[in-house]
Amino acid sequence: MRTFVLTVAAALSLATNLLLPTSAMAQSTTAPYIFVAAPRENAARGERDYGPIASFLSHVLHHPVVYEHPNGWLTYETWIWTDHADIYFDGPQFVAWRINHLDQTLGPRIPQPQDWRLYTRKGSTIHNLQQVSTGAILCAPPLPNFGTLWVMSLFTNPSRQPYIRNTHGWKKIFKDVMDNKCQVGIGPRLTLHYLSSTNNEIKVFKRSVHYPNQGFSISAALPLAVRTAIVQALLSPEGEQAMMRLRKRFAHGRELVLGGITQYAGIEKSLDAQWGTVYATGINRDLKQDAKRENLTNVHLIKP
Repeated sequence: MRTFVLTVAAALSLATNLLLPTSAMAQSTTAPYIFVAAPRENAARGERDYGPIASFLSHVLHHPVVYEHPNGWLTYETWIWTDHADIYFDGPQFVAWRINHLDQTLGPRIPQPQDWRLYTRKGSTIHNLQQVSTGAILCAPPLPNFGTLWVMSLFTNPSRQPYIRNTHGWKKIFKDVMDNKCQVGIGPRLTLHYLSSTNNEIKVFKRSVHYPNQGFSISAALPLAVRTAIVQALLSPEGEQAMMRLRKRFAHGRELVLGGITQYAGIEKSLDAQWGTVYATGINRDLKQDAKRENLTNVHLIKP
């Protein structure tokens, strides 16, 4: 990683002063800015993928930026509620929630849209949402996956919902649906096209709209000049290089783009399927186990 940082430093020797106003560059002795991302990997891979971005921003801002890895999803969600970090990278539901509730600045996002498909096997007796609402088994990623949140938002009556079988990986979901372990599955449109290119194996009966993809947002606690500099730096060629692993992992190598706030309007409401029900009734047994594993204390006091 040290070699990478030196390479970026050499490339940015002339560009840095153009990205950040002098008044913002003056700060150098205060606490470091914290950069976090949704915990979809272990700490080692998180540091590998996101550490170079923190190093790059440290150089551009003339201020230390550190990547901090959450112990798990419960920890990460508490970080969101309390605006623990300064720079975030995660799904559109969280970006939208922070824009709406914390007045955060929207940063670059993955260019491809997110669109979801609810499907079953060809020949299945399920043809519509009403049939799914009577307790059909749905293979889906664990909450707070955005696709699963989208599905749950389709069923507003708690007594008329599918039963979610937590399943990790789109290929695994597809296989379990084909093997009749689940009656219904969810998957991204492009992934399903890859898994079932002829569409002879599945029957899609519900399609989502196009949603914006994962992206960055920046805390309103940072000065406006710093927030602007972060956005400009991430969109620069050097920023794209620093985000190389992120882009390969989530964007098939494509460059990130800057979207509009209106694209995220209302998306935060999908979290009502989790934060508005699970947490409103208290921390259940599974969440208590998560809290113990993640070394959280007083988790029962936390509210979204």
